Amino acid sequence: MNKIKALLLAAGYGTRLRPLTLTTPKCLVKVNGIPLLAHWLSKLEKLGCDEVIINTHYLANKVNEFLKTYKSQSMKIIISYEKDILGTAGSLLKHIDFFRNSTGLLIHADNFTNDRLNEFVNQHNHRPKDCLMTMLTFNTDNPSSCGIVSKDVEGRIIDFFEKSKESHGDCANGAIYAFDNEFIRFLKTLPTDISDFSTDIIPLLIRKIFSWHTSEFFIDIGNESSLKKANLFDLKNKMNDIKLLEINNESNQVNEVNAFDVFASNYIKKLSLCFNSQMNNEIYELAQSLKEAWQNGKNIFLCGNGGSGGNAIHIANDFIYGTGACGKGEKIPGLKVNALSSNPAILTCLANDTGFENIFSYQLEVQANKDDILIVLSGSGNSENIVSAINTANKKGLKTFGILAFDGGKCKKILRHPLHFEINDMQIAEDIQLIIGHLCMQWLSANKPIF
Repeated sequence: MNKIKALLLAAGYGTRLRPLTLTTPKCLVKVNGIPLLAHWLSKLEKLGCDEVIINTHYLANKVNEFLKTYKSQSMKIIISYEKDILGTAGSLLKHIDFFRNSTGLLIHADNFTNDRLNEFVNQHNHRPKDCLMTMLTFNTDNPSSCGIVSKDVEGRIIDFFEKSKESHGDCANGAIYAFDNEFIRFLKTLPTDISDFSTDIIPLLIRKIFSWHTSEFFIDIGNESSLKKANLFDLKNKMNDIKLLEINNESNQVNEVNAFDVFASNYIKKLSLCFNSQMNNEIYELAQSLKEAWQNGKNIFLCGNGGSGGNAIHIANDFIYGTGACGKGEKIPGLKVNALSSNPAILTCLANDTGFENIFSYQLEVQANKDDILIVLSGSGNSENIVSAINTANKKGLKTFGILAFDGGKCKKILRHPLHFEINDMQIAEDIQLIIGHLCMQWLSANKPIF
């Protein structure tokens, strides 16, 4: 069996992911807290890859620093810096002799999949004899952004349409390729100035490329929407793993299932899996808005029912005092903040005289002004008094944020900035509310505005 060697393409600018990629190279963008590059390195190592080359260019120093911290037990990692980006084909040609007498893999590091690639490599080893390479394909819901392929009954690529606006189906090129010595010999016959694999090489090999179609999740992390989809998929996948673990433990009658330490461990895992890099970016947007409001003397309003109402009061306490009293720099006054759930006299009066659905919106009508901030805390996102508060705040020109769980409910549809956690557990939903409050408090206290 041939050794497996890989080239991970990681040199690009990631312009469609800006502003995230203004300071972070695309290959280090995180899916649920783990950089894309780490996902690929782990996958390759589990696949049995012996050596991998990572090409770098944009923010190469950050990629280098990350790789210094990444420890591989069995796989050699080589960094190849490109002063000028060579392109997907150019990078491969530069390292073509590296792949001699091995099964080579060319992989775009800005893709994300849970496919282990074992079957992909296996099918490549059993491809039709007239095919020089194997391409991984997947079904896309955005064909115009991909290379779309047509196949014959044996899986050969018989047509290829690169990012065409016309309809050619939804079977897309996954930009993962496997090849051997025959393909290397073919590459050496090509001009040395070619740069793009999709436009300069694939068209030359129509009917000589075998395809293997993955049924697993596969996505190109090309924009914020696709990054969010990857984060949500990976979170659900991990949550399912936890559920399967619990089911297996029960079916095997493992004594530890009823032990408190196992119970606590599962609870904490569920909570920690709710946070990822995409959600951290959304929390940062809230923190930044709070800082601007603090600096400009704007008001912050919080509201919620039950435990969420208690959390609103807790967070208001942290914002009015903790932000200014703790952290770096001198002690200064905190934010102008009002927990709308805090005054029982007001709440019972409004509920009795105007209806329970108006207990928060009426207070906003009286106190709120344009560019103030409303933060709603809700598990279901369907409480009528919360929905009414958001509608009033939107009408008055407030910035509306919400920390939501379950399916997000009505609130998700009308909030300007919903922070939605797909967790069907009210207690964890309330934990998340306080964690975000404490994250914002500590960040604000370390980044006090200058008055």
